[in-house]
Amino acid sequence: MESVVIWVKPYKPEHHQPDTEGHKGHCGWHGMTSGRGPCRNEPYASVKLQYKNYAPVQSACVQALKEISQRYGFPIPQE
Repeated sequence: MESVVIWVKPYKPEHHQPDTEGHKGHCGWHGMTSGRGPCRNEPYASVKLQYKNYAPVQSACVQALKEISQRYGFPIPQE
């Protein structure tokens, strides 16, 4: 199975596991993918992705949501 987006919801800390960037109110997408630490932008959405047998929920700022949309090919809500 290729990586796919399962759902996108408005950001809420309770969508995320304790001790994750998303639960702490940070953009976890940029924190995990760029290696530069937490993103300075506030999370805009919670995004559940499926990777083989792993389905994490990532927090995403507006820019991260655009990047996820481009990578996985799904439409995003208009700002």
